[in-house]
Amino acid sequence: MFKKIVNTFFTKVFTAVSSFAVLVLVSHILGTEGKGEQAIIAFNISILTLFFTFLGNSCLIYLTPRKDFTLLFIPSLLWMLLLSAVFALLACFVPYFNGQYIWITLIIALIASLSEFNYFVLMGKEKVFEANNVKLIYTVVSLVIVGILALTKRFNGIEDYIFALFIAYCLSLFYGIFVLRKDFKGIYFPNKGIIFQNAKTIFSLGGLKQSGTIAQNLNYRLSFYILAYFWGKDLVGIYSNACSISEAIMMFGTSLALVQYSDLSNNNSAFRAKQLTIKLTKLNAVFTFVAMLVICFLPESFWVFVFGEGFGEIAWVVKLLAVGVTLLSCSSNFTQYFASFGNFSISAFASFFGLAVTLLLSLLLIPSFGLSGAAISASASYIATFSLELIYFIKWTRKK
Repeated sequence: MFKKIVNTFFTKVFTAVSSFAVLVLVSHILGTEGKGEQAIIAFNISILTLFFTFLGNSCLIYLTPRKDFTLLFIPSLLWMLLLSAVFALLACFVPYFNGQYIWITLIIALIASLSEFNYFVLMGKEKVFEANNVKLIYTVVSLVIVGILALTKRFNGIEDYIFALFIAYCLSLFYGIFVLRKDFKGIYFPNKGIIFQNAKTIFSLGGLKQSGTIAQNLNYRLSFYILAYFWGKDLVGIYSNACSISEAIMMFGTSLALVQYSDLSNNNSAFRAKQLTIKLTKLNAVFTFVAMLVICFLPESFWVFVFGEGFGEIAWVVKLLAVGVTLLSCSSNFTQYFASFGNFSISAFASFFGLAVTLLLSLLLIPSFGLSGAAISASASYIATFSLELIYFIKWTRKK
């Protein structure tokens, strides 16, 4: 298990470094406004992917040891195709959904969703190294393409970033299919009744889990849209970079939590689950706190040097996010603890509660305080999410 945690952590470190490098390049080349537009496109793809994987999400880690591959893949694929068609129709007939990059965004989101399916199945099979490679390929390829375009001075706009995303997700998908080739070769077509029954089973677990994940992601990024509406995309560019930096600190905690989930899903000891969760949460808390402390002491000049003119306010935003990010990182261990027992309702409820806090405070604070209002709203939401999960964990385990 230790090797899996180390591999997952260093994969996330390398992934974070690669993503950070792309962040730097895009920020320097496109500036605050261009970076803001890039952040909104990336978030749109992320949200679409979450909807597309309403059936094929992290509940697959729990179901893979218990279900046949075909009975997981066919319902997940049909859901992705159905929802893709729904969003395509909305793009055709509803002006609000018909943005400039809507069609390529839909295609990339579908490819990313299939890649996510492969990732979660590999985690469910405890093939942690191969699963990490699925994520690693995407970030490395996107960095290489953006880097080459930047060095040859051919990175001229947001279209080049979208091109890099498309190629990166395609290669990630192909790798996952190659690793799971025996499972894909064994796919058969069960009757409608079996498909419906398994879709219902996956939805009963994954639907609730994914609802919470969507709510949590809106906690992270809902402020983007509100900031863009009241203050323009320049502030979105600054705020998105601050959020990415703060959330990158959580990669250690999420590495611990993901391996924890994979391990506990294949183990039935309630005592071991409780003890392992407590130990990993403490380790997560110490590491995240120290890392955030270091980030908070970096001056404005450092961020201007890294990202370019206009990004100095990141120094203040990360300070406002620090407490919330630290506690949210810790809550990931509680989330995976509940999920390992097939209980996704607690974390979903906590995420929706956090989303309500985000929406209320964002509408109250962002119009008047801009970046500070967005950061305070997000941090308050993270604290609320952590607090609820902690209360339920204590109640479940009877552990003080």
